Amino acid sequence: MEKLQYRAATARGGVKTLSLSSVALLLWLFLLLLVPDALHSSAWVLLLICCLLGMVAGYAKLTEPLYVIELDQQGFYYIHHKGRWFIPWQGFSFISVPELAGKELAYIGVKLRNYDEFLNQLQPRLAVHIMVEQRHLLIAALGSNCPSGTCPTDLMVEVGEYRGATRSYTGAIAMFARRMQLLRQLTGFDLFIPISAIGSEPADFCRKVNQIRLQCLDNTVT
Repeated sequence: MEKLQYRAATARGGVKTLSLSSVALLLWLFLLLLVPDALHSSAWVLLLICCLLGMVAGYAKLTEPLYVIELDQQGFYYIHHKGRWFIPWQGFSFISVPELAGKELAYIGVKLRNYDEFLNQLQPRLAVHIMVEQRHLLIAALGSNCPSGTCPTDLMVEVGEYRGATRSYTGAIAMFARRMQLLRQLTGFDLFIPISAIGSEPADFCRKVNQIRLQCLDNTVT
């Protein structure tokens, strides 16, 4: 199959946002030269803050990867601005939109078949950033499965060594492995990709990826 790429929705509009914010800032500076006393107005200060925030948001969009998902004959790639991970088609069972208490989460869930195969190529830097970004997902999952509210503190401890099927892991990778184990218990999935990053309808995306996975596995077998 030819490589299939999904453009990151979070990367769109970066040039436009940065350009408009920069122009607005230049106009602000020009008007300030004409009316110096305007700096003492709270409205002008608020406008300056909005311009600066717009520039920061535009720059952040430009630093995002152009594509967030790549599919080819080998497998499934997820590209994050801090790195990437890869899963061969035989390395996961399926992807879907997870649910908690009957409500869909804003993520695509991936159910792995082999933890070691995935952990061996995971970069510690990427693992740390994903854990930080998705901490609210863990809290929500724990809260949904712990009505009394007493279990999150105990379950969120992610320290120590993790023993896989073929080797042991320490540090950030061990923490990430324990996080995957816990999320599988709570949601049925190990890895999560934000729907907001995909730029495609979640159900259609999952259906297409699962179909491609089966087709590629059939081609490998035959």
